[in-house]
Amino acid sequence: MRRSSRVWWAAWLSVVLVMGCGDDDDGPPGVDAGELDAAREDGGGVDAASPDGGGGIACGRLEILCDDACVRPRTDPANCGGCDVACEAEEVCNVGVCADECGEGLTVCGASCIDTQSDDENCGACGERCGDGFSCVEGACACGSGLRECSDECVDVLSNPSHCGACGDACGEAEVCSGGDCVEGCRVGTTECAGGCVDTTRDAANCGACDNPCPRDQDCVESTCVCPGEQSLCDGRCTNTGRDAFNCGRCGNVCARGELCNAGTCTSDCGRLTACGGACVDTSSDEENCGRCGFACTGGQVCTGGVCLCASGVPCPSGCADVLTDPANCGACGRVCGRGESCVSGTCVGACPAGQIRCNFLCVDPNTSTLHCGGCGNNCGLGGTCDAGTCRCARGQTLCDGSCVNTSTDVSHCGGCGMACPPRQLCRRGMCASFGI
Repeated sequence: MRRSSRVWWAAWLSVVLVMGCGDDDDGPPGVDAGELDAAREDGGGVDAASPDGGGGIACGRLEILCDDACVRPRTDPANCGGCDVACEAEEVCNVGVCADECGEGLTVCGASCIDTQSDDENCGACGERCGDGFSCVEGACACGSGLRECSDECVDVLSNPSHCGACGDACGEAEVCSGGDCVEGCRVGTTECAGGCVDTTRDAANCGACDNPCPRDQDCVESTCVCPGEQSLCDGRCTNTGRDAFNCGRCGNVCARGELCNAGTCTSDCGRLTACGGACVDTSSDEENCGRCGFACTGGQVCTGGVCLCASGVPCPSGCADVLTDPANCGACGRVCGRGESCVSGTCVGACPAGQIRCNFLCVDPNTSTLHCGGCGNNCGLGGTCDAGTCRCARGQTLCDGSCVNTSTDVSHCGGCGMACPPRQLCRRGMCASFGI
């Protein structure tokens, strides 16, 4: 393929496409022409890898499926911008487009243009890969928010029985780890999963039931795996329909050849926006292309005015942290409070101030805290309020055991308070059901 033709196709493709790759010369690389025409006519989608266990391959964020392998079209010189779009020997893959050189600030790693401040495979320098559970934040591998590095692993010390409350503090055989303390049983509203007490209504690793992880690009909300923010689930993956050329404005709406998806509308010009790897983006606020193409915000930072900044707290190696209350960064980044201590006004203390109680390493006022209303773990839910230690539930929620729950989806209160579903079942419309039904 000639370079001019190859670059044109690369610019056409959205970097977030997930599609099967075939050998076809009458459409975008990797998409069957008949499928593409049918999709244009009736709004049908293009087959994609399904990350929910539906028989497909689960590709990660910013990856697409090419010949049964997940590739990164923003940086892969063999699939630059789409499947089988190969750059020539002297070229590099620069944010989904074959080019003579990398964009400003990006580093050449092989034939790929990399942001070494955020790339997990090349963190800080080419070839420096972050281990499982770690992510690249400001050029260094670190555990995500709420996790702590213990024995070269990222663990949740609130629920890990081998590191309960602090690294190396293991619970006994008859104990479970609940809120960072070793206890004999899980409190109401939590479920024991592998020796730890978790809230299956919002735990992405145990969503709705133990050992039921959400796909890598989804969150757990009310026991159900959902796409984050305003993203939509199209063909088994989360995508931004505002700039996905194969799901432009709605799932299955494929833009015509040569067009881009701009704010949910197929167009041939990005206007005042910037074309980054085939997508029209606002580099002043886009967290995957902040300030310029290919620069991603990590560690809980948001893109403001083209610069990655913490929306709250201060930037620490593990990400944005509130040094006044964070027991892993108490008073300063990396200052960890000991087991049984809480972080109060930037100081590790063994006892909470008068009128407050300790919940998950935090000192909270049970009279007003919507997450711990009247006691640890009593969550007033989305839209609920805490009045003198009693939850006032939002519309559609029911007060059960001190917490506001949705009895249509809550596995501990399915159809009514105290009506718990059997293990490895979820709650759908107030009835317990097995997965896949």
